[in-house]
Amino acid sequence: MPRELVDYRDSEEALRASEARLHEAQAVGRMGDWELDRDTGSMSWSPQLFRLFERSSALGTPDLNEALGYYSLESVELTRAAFWAAIDTGNRRELEQTVLLPSGAERYHATTIVPVKDGSGRVCKLYGTTQDITERKLAEQELRRKTYEIEDLYQNAPCGYYSLDANGLIIRINDTQLRWQGYEREEVVGRMHAAELFSPASRALFGQVFRTFKRMGVLHNMDMELLRKDGSILNVLMSSTAIFDAQGNFVASRTVLSDNTDRKQLELERTAHATRLADLSRHMVDVQENERRKFASALHDHTSPNLAALQLTLTNLARALPPAALPGLQPLLDDAQALLLDTTSGIRDICTNLRPATLDYAGLIPAVQDYAQQFRLRTGIEVHLDTADFTMQLPSNVQSLLFRIAQEALTNCAKHARARNIRIHLSNRDTRLVMRIADDGVGFDPHHLGEAGTTSPGIGLITMRERAEFAGGRFSLRSHPQSGTEIKVTFDVGRSGVLRPARRASDFANGTTLPTGTQ
Repeated sequence: MPRELVDYRDSEEALRASEARLHEAQAVGRMGDWELDRDTGSMSWSPQLFRLFERSSALGTPDLNEALGYYSLESVELTRAAFWAAIDTGNRRELEQTVLLPSGAERYHATTIVPVKDGSGRVCKLYGTTQDITERKLAEQELRRKTYEIEDLYQNAPCGYYSLDANGLIIRINDTQLRWQGYEREEVVGRMHAAELFSPASRALFGQVFRTFKRMGVLHNMDMELLRKDGSILNVLMSSTAIFDAQGNFVASRTVLSDNTDRKQLELERTAHATRLADLSRHMVDVQENERRKFASALHDHTSPNLAALQLTLTNLARALPPAALPGLQPLLDDAQALLLDTTSGIRDICTNLRPATLDYAGLIPAVQDYAQQFRLRTGIEVHLDTADFTMQLPSNVQSLLFRIAQEALTNCAKHARARNIRIHLSNRDTRLVMRIADDGVGFDPHHLGEAGTTSPGIGLITMRERAEFAGGRFSLRSHPQSGTEIKVTFDVGRSGVLRPARRASDFANGTTLPTGTQ
């Protein structure tokens, strides 16, 4: 075989192999190539192009007008204009088109148009490529949709949002906060420092907090006041996180502001309600003390003269009896005398528990001393009263409150502590009043108090705590098995003698229960 023929066949085979690789590459890339003759309007399509347009090869290659029939109306005009621009200018053109396939599917194509000139420089034909970019376009559309959703969420979220640079300059702010404060974006971004967003009261706090925030990188639920452009105030809760670079340097903040108006209003209402509740509770205590005083006075006034008269009558009766009858009646007289003395003592104790007269006539310290003496006689437990650091003059309602707490503490100790000694310490510094009551009894584990099967329900301690807290004081308890128990009551007494709350009044609205393990 002649060598020329062998070379021709080799070249032909290499060409076919190259075309096969090209067709394979086009199939993988979902791309076809085409060519258009300017003068005749005839076109040639690669096999992949037929597949892209779902056109049977039996129909042959369409001309330009027929090919344009595959495109949407908008894309037809765009494609026609691109073809003429390439012919007129001789420059390459690229465009994206929307394709409506015979199956009813919608696809997106990217077409590149390359002009070819003849020897005189005239564009005589066009050739190019068309690629299916549907997946990319759909991904771009989804990305745009999500980007819009995120931007819409940022701009119109039901909270304010802004970002600051390291100098506190506002670099981003959402529409919600701009509406809250009545500003235009151009007035704020890159022009205002964050401190200018807040009221004078919150501005100084912001300056202190921002310096710490740039080091720590987090801030949670801080009460702040936004200053609107018209000068009005909006209460907000501010939370922030920081963005740091790889070297740990502060880059920017991400700050969320939530409208705190409703919560503030609820707090004010709750505080007012709690204040009314505390006032009512104190009034009820005063009413109870007055009733106790009246009942004790009435009981004493009605029984004491009669008991005294009965004692005198028994004495006179014993003297009037004949000497011969006295031995037989003496045991009965002795029993009557003993019964009378016991009744007198019992009524005296009842009156003391109801309202000791000493409290009204001599004050807190003598009243506690008298009650401690009677307590020792009844129980055998020694009570030591320390008032060396107590110099405060107290109004009657405060004295009544402290006496009732001491009374309840001693009663509680007698029931549960099995103590030999109790110490009551009263002290004050400036307007701060402290009463400590400690025993050397068996103590208990506070964590087990109130559990099923325990013998100490803790009613006494609940009563003491409620008395203290309703009056605006603090109540604390320490106890440990075999180490005794100590209670501590603290009050802040104003210079006028009125108890001032040592805790917020709103705390009472949330309930005043003992911590787990309080007796």
